[in-house]
Amino acid sequence: MNVYFIVEGRRTEKKVYPVWLSHLIPNLQRVTYSFEAKENNYYLFNGNGFPALLHNHLRNSIEEVNDLANYNYLVLVLDVD
Repeated sequence: MNVYFIVEGRRTEKKVYPVWLSHLIPNLQRVTYSFEAKENNYYLFNGNGFPALLHNHLRNSIEEVNDLANYNYLVLVLDVD
């Protein structure tokens, strides 16, 4: 299973999500580049805040996931504030 995460924030999410995921799904290993995902990997993309995430990066990430065809899930994480 490979998961592509798109997170909204610029700084905190890049620190918190890898630690959180290591506890929740310890068999998933982070890759630096999206194309490196093979098996039981995840890629964490930083959307640089709202609205840039929705206006620019979401569409590009969807296209990238479709082109690579090695991801099982695309997860969009938005803040509630």
